[in-house]
Amino acid sequence: MKKFFHLLIITLALAAATSCNSKGNGGSEETAAISSIADINKQEGEKYIAEQMKNDTAFTITKSGLCYKILNEGEGENFKPTDTVDVIYVGKHIDGTEFDSSNGNTVPFPLQNVVPGFREVITLMKPGSKAIAIIPAHLGYGVQGQGTIGPNETLVFELTTVELHK
Repeated sequence: MKKFFHLLIITLALAAATSCNSKGNGGSEETAAISSIADINKQEGEKYIAEQMKNDTAFTITKSGLCYKILNEGEGENFKPTDTVDVIYVGKHIDGTEFDSSNGNTVPFPLQNVVPGFREVITLMKPGSKAIAIIPAHLGYGVQGQGTIGPNETLVFELTTVELHK
């Protein structure tokens, strides 16, 4: 139910902003609506991370704000920020709905080309590691969002690092 109301608020805000913007006001209502959604998403993300930390002491928060837990340590050396790593992953919104997945297949990720939170968690992992990463917006897609990822949205990734991409 909470998800429904959140989506309804976003839809109404965007509809109002689009309607107002088409009347030639320069987009200030659209900017205000996006800012409001971004504020709500940021607050919900912070609350989600706090709840996860409270309910599961295996989670750790880094200096940057990345929240993660290693489910399986893997073996070998940690990956470097310049590596390309084969990863199996599922990306979810904090309400649990999936927005992206490798569908059980490995996908090569050049770590220099991914969002900072994804890069950071992978560099904390070794080949064969499995982890859950909660990536706050400032380490993800920020206030601009991306596709189905809203402004200032916190993301959850379940990922397994397979190996250094050859």
